[in-house]
Amino acid sequence: MINQDNILILVCNGAEYQRVKKGLLNHQLLDKIILLPIGIKAVNQFLKSQHLPESSIILIGLGGSLSSSYKVGEVLIYESCSYLHKDGKLDTKYCDYDLTNYLKNKLNVSLAKGLTTDNLIHSSTEKLALNKLSNCDIVDMETYAVMSYFQSVSIIRIISDNYNDNLPDLNGAINSEGKLDILKMTMAFLKEPIKALKLIKNALISLKTLEKISQQLTIINS
Repeated sequence: MINQDNILILVCNGAEYQRVKKGLLNHQLLDKIILLPIGIKAVNQFLKSQHLPESSIILIGLGGSLSSSYKVGEVLIYESCSYLHKDGKLDTKYCDYDLTNYLKNKLNVSLAKGLTTDNLIHSSTEKLALNKLSNCDIVDMETYAVMSYFQSVSIIRIISDNYNDNLPDLNGAINSEGKLDILKMTMAFLKEPIKALKLIKNALISLKTLEKISQQLTIINS
C-alpha cells in the first residue's frame, strides 16, 4: 500500500501542469503538486533552492520517443533514467522499485528506459543517434535532475512525439530559468509551419492522455 501523505507530484509548469491539475481536480493529490521549470539545469537550481522534504516522488509529464515501439499518446513508466555526458559516459539511476511497480500494475502500462538531455531533442536524426548511444526508449529534460535529488522517485511520461518526427527547434525559446518564451516559440513556429502543425497535433493527443492518466492517479491507496 502506498501512503498518499508521503507523496509529492512534480510536473513542469505550463500546459502539462494545467492538464494534471484538471485531472486531479477536487482530489487531495492536487495539493501535493510541485511546479518544475523546464530543463535539467533549471530543475537542479530550483530543487536546491526549495529544500523540499524527503518524500516519495511521482514525476509526470511528456517525453519524446526514441524507439519505433512507442508512439504519440502512449504511457510509459521509467524503470531507470540515464544521463549522457558530453564525453560519451552514460550514468544511470534506477527508480523506486516498490512505487514504480505499484503504479505500473495500477495503471497497466509498460516499463521503459528513460534518458535526460540538456537540450530539447527535435529532430529524428538526433533521436536515432541518442537511441544508439544510450539504448533508451524515451527522452526528457528533467528526470535525471529529480532522481539526483530524491531517493524515492517514479516517473510517468506520455509520448509527445514519435522517434521519426521532426519538430521546430524550440531550444531558443526556453530561457535560463526554465520558462518558455511564447513570443520566441511563435517565431520558431512561423519559421517551420509544417513542423509546428505536427507538434500541435501531437500535443493535443499527448496532453489529453496526460489528463486522463492524472485522473487515474487517484487510485493510489484504493
